[in-house]
Amino acid sequence: MEPDDNLKDLSEEELLSEFLPKESAAHLIREYRSIYQIMIHVPKTELEAVYGIGSAKLKKITCIREVMSRVQEGRKQEIKGIQGPVDVIEYFRFLEDKQQEEFWILLLNAKNKIIKSQQITIGTLTASLVAPRETYYPAIQAMAAGIIAIHNHPSGVSSESKEDLAVTERLIKAGKILDIPLLDHVIIGRSGGSSMREKYEYLWRK
Repeated sequence: MEPDDNLKDLSEEELLSEFLPKESAAHLIREYRSIYQIMIHVPKTELEAVYGIGSAKLKKITCIREVMSRVQEGRKQEIKGIQGPVDVIEYFRFLEDKQQEEFWILLLNAKNKIIKSQQITIGTLTASLVAPRETYYPAIQAMAAGIIAIHNHPSGVSSESKEDLAVTERLIKAGKILDIPLLDHVIIGRSGGSSMREKYEYLWRK
């Protein structure tokens, strides 16, 4: 199959055959009727017993299952919305083990539902690097009602620096001018995270 072929046109069996032997894919579809059933409900021991599914193929299926699980969890989070820092920390858990600092924003609608997340910069967080213009531009485009700033500390420690405070103050001021408030700035470490708003509420009252 050519890479540009439309996968949506494939049958369930044909799609499964893209990463499993044809005989194995045909057997699984006959037995379990759909890719959904195969990926969600069929026990690992039953998959191991299918001819043509060795350890390498089984690992692929296991990886796909994990991807599906994480997608479902992310979707649940988007539907539920952001209720507080704990939700933000969970949503950005993928930043825990990053070797460089990454600065992201979470765009929210008026009901605190997620519109989207967007990476703004990679590299050490400084007031000059994280400019309000670049930070708020995606929020203006998306007509967001508010944003949450997020960045990680590769050291694993989630306590804030002076630079973190300076960046937060600049974004709060810009948000007031644009009428798109900065709702929080959350720092992600290896053992969780911390909310700047919970620790420095006075910055938002200035």
